[in-house]
Amino acid sequence: MKINLADIPEEGHSYTWNNQTKDIAVILADLIGKAEFHIEFFIKPITTKDFDLSGSVKTKLPEECSRCGISIAFPINEKFHEILIPKQSHPRGGKYSKVNHVSDLPDNGTESLEYEGLHFDAGEFIHEVIALAAPFNPAGPENEDGNCSICEIPVAGRSFSYTEEMPPEKPQSPFATLKNIKIN
Repeated sequence: MKINLADIPEEGHSYTWNNQTKDIAVILADLIGKAEFHIEFFIKPITTKDFDLSGSVKTKLPEECSRCGISIAFPINEKFHEILIPKQSHPRGGKYSKVNHVSDLPDNGTESLEYEGLHFDAGEFIHEVIALAAPFNPAGPENEDGNCSICEIPVAGRSFSYTEEMPPEKPQSPFATLKNIKIN
């Protein structure tokens, strides 16, 4: 769903999308399936070419619990704040500043996002916000007793890793393969 930034009034424009917004539902279907979602965002011009974008996404991702393997609907509640800027050219010999590693990036604050022409692809942006919010090890929340709220397994002090005992290998002599050789 592309938004024409030239149509944004000086006081800004608010957008609210949910399951009734069919265009965005199709874009998000590969991530959330038919789960309910609620997206709110506000775009306001800062200058003639730069825009302030802020909002939130609430939905659920179909995941498997990393503790017990049961299918869960993992809640996603993400907020975002971006400055939309025109796409910058990066000439071959050009110089620009960047962080050494993604771990050096600040965890909060405003980010910048580039758009091309006067159109911002909000559908693609929201898709990426949800995709980046997906946890590496999804697990259900703990209840007040310290158990998994989905499968009731005690979580505190328990390792959920899997290790398999391998039988010890007998060391072989380097000459062991020589006894299988047949000489004519």
